[in-house]
Amino acid sequence: VVELFRLVKREKELHREILAFSISHHHETVRIYGHYPVIDGNKTTFYRHPIRKFDFTELDGKEKWTAYKFTKNIYDIWMPTHLKRICSIIDNLPPDLDFEVSETGESGLSQGLESHHLFD
Repeated sequence: VVELFRLVKREKELHREILAFSISHHHETVRIYGHYPVIDGNKTTFYRHPIRKFDFTELDGKEKWTAYKFTKNIYDIWMPTHLKRICSIIDNLPPDLDFEVSETGESGLSQGLESHHLFD
């Protein structure tokens, strides 16, 4: 997403903005995180921000629907706005942009990540 915004010189709009969420859990607890970039020129570093950690087994299961409600709100509230933002970038892409993929790497998964740093 950052690279897409970079193509139209609008990457500053994403600086420290949550671009993704993750939820991890096991038999008692749930952790919800937001993932965001810190953009410094051509360098982008990604961070994970803890949003909520809770035990859904305590208080007679009072929190048992919290992760579901949070996820539903991502789809119902956050995602439409995020999609509009991405669509506005796509609409502003130059018509002569070349999306040709290089075949130099085997999987392509790590290509072009030299300027990205991943941290918790």
